[in-house]
Amino acid sequence: MTDVLHILAAFGLLYIIPLTYRFLNFTWIYLLRPSSVRKYLHGQQPYTLITGSTDGIGKALAKQLYQRGFNLILHGRNEDKMKQAVQELKASGTGDIRYFIADAAKDGHDFQALVQPFKDLNITLLVNNVGGTPVKHSKWVSIRFISSLYTVA
Repeated sequence: MTDVLHILAAFGLLYIIPLTYRFLNFTWIYLLRPSSVRKYLHGQQPYTLITGSTDGIGKALAKQLYQRGFNLILHGRNEDKMKQAVQELKASGTGDIRYFIADAAKDGHDFQALVQPFKDLNITLLVNNVGGTPVKHSKWVSIRFISSLYTVA
């Protein structure tokens, strides 16, 4: 009887070890590990360029990076929402915030002209957070078309 209990205890231990490892790994990665974003704070006046920064994740990320000492270059497609986001961000820190407006889903932008005012800035971090157009599943939608939506030339 004790041999059976020892065998069951061994199986229980073998079952618990990977679970414990996964739990400790999760705790380290998401709760305890120090952020590595500081390595991008180099040079004079480091800037972060964040696309899609007027709402949601982009806006929250902009706020976090601004509070950590980054200057910001924000991208959005709605001027009113961008001005509101800039006002909210400026209330939470003391850095430089610049922005440009462009709808990435539309053709015809002269991106060279849009980014010309920022060419001399020390951009150390790029966050590509711009949204995309949802594609409905269809037998007429090709793999080439879908991959072109996510390819940057």
